[in-house]
Amino acid sequence: MLLYKLFLFCYPKIAKLLGLFNPKAKQWSIGQNMVWEEIAQEQNKVQGHSIVWIHAASYGEFEQGLPIIEAIKLKYPDYKIWLTFFSPSGYLHRKNDPAVDVVTYLPFDGEHNAAAFLNMVNPKLIVFIKYEFWLYYLSEAKSRNIPTILASAIFRPNQIFFKWYGGFYKNMLSLFTSILVQDREAYELITSVSKKIRVFITGDTRFDRVLQTANETNAIDWMALLSNHKNIVAGSTWQEDHQILYKTSAHYNQFNWIIVPHHVDSKSIEGCKRLFPNAITLTQLLDSGVKQNKAIVLIVDSIGLLRTLYQYAFISYVGGGFGKDGIHNVLEPAAFGKPVIWGYNDNKYKEAIGLRNAHGGYRINNESAFVMHLNELLQTAGHYEHVCQNAKKYILDNAGATQKTIAEIVKQLDRS
Repeated sequence: MLLYKLFLFCYPKIAKLLGLFNPKAKQWSIGQNMVWEEIAQEQNKVQGHSIVWIHAASYGEFEQGLPIIEAIKLKYPDYKIWLTFFSPSGYLHRKNDPAVDVVTYLPFDGEHNAAAFLNMVNPKLIVFIKYEFWLYYLSEAKSRNIPTILASAIFRPNQIFFKWYGGFYKNMLSLFTSILVQDREAYELITSVSKKIRVFITGDTRFDRVLQTANETNAIDWMALLSNHKNIVAGSTWQEDHQILYKTSAHYNQFNWIIVPHHVDSKSIEGCKRLFPNAITLTQLLDSGVKQNKAIVLIVDSIGLLRTLYQYAFISYVGGGFGKDGIHNVLEPAAFGKPVIWGYNDNKYKEAIGLRNAHGGYRINNESAFVMHLNELLQTAGHYEHVCQNAKKYILDNAGATQKTIAEIVKQLDRS
């Protein structure tokens, strides 16, 4: 408890200091300074309505929670959704999202902040997505008999909840009304520390989300400006990925290499272009409007296009696996039935491990492995089609978590 209070005391001060050098930390500090004014303004949009509060740490958790949000709106059309973010990356990209009624930062955890926020929002139900454990919010909600659900949660044995010194965090789990986990391992971990916690295996709502996206995706007009060569779409890439892509693309100039960097600020785009001096950016392609007659390297310097671009991939590559933070979303291209390739740092990503076990994707350690798998997909009769089918089947076999999650939400709302 003492360490948690120390964390709450130090974090805002450290973030403010880091904000002198780090734009993300600066945005978070600015958001926290303005959060109460923003909450007061947003109250008018939901006055007189029952509210479900959904909290997502960042953009990825929002994507995971979106099927849940849509299911709540369908089941309870008179309810309003109040969405909070911890990270600027989620808040700034989804501030005006039409799926929800209000978007704000979450005021930083604390006894006063938790009480004040719940007084102003007064939710009928609280849903935290995947991660996020804030003691005072959970304690205050429990004291007010507001049901709290942790949805699409995933746990690993090395987390502090399951250490001998993790008693404080184990107790925090018991504050949730229900914990909905992705798999049997997470279920057994939680039940091993407490038999009193209501925990259910519901699966991962991201499978429903990517399947929905694949089924509803529209065409991209500017793709007609590319040559008729097959495309390799590399999404959410970092500089380490660009090194691998550069080395590998030299062996395969019969493809359009479409690279979608994780960050599209000028510095990141310039860093990518230095490795691919003959590449053109999407902005340049659109400005010229010229139909390309040969395969090119295209660097996409706009946001919001990646998940739609995967439909045009012959083979997809997902970035992040050569960095310390790990890979990004391998499910998006798999939902289109595309073979997926990614870097070696996937040990924390159950969905990536599952996809390669299902033979719908490949983890690589270096350029040589990338080349080997590309050759397999290009040269072995029927192998490409088989991998495509495996990728799609993996998504379909794991869909359905939203329905199970909404069943628990309905149970709790009907009781409140």
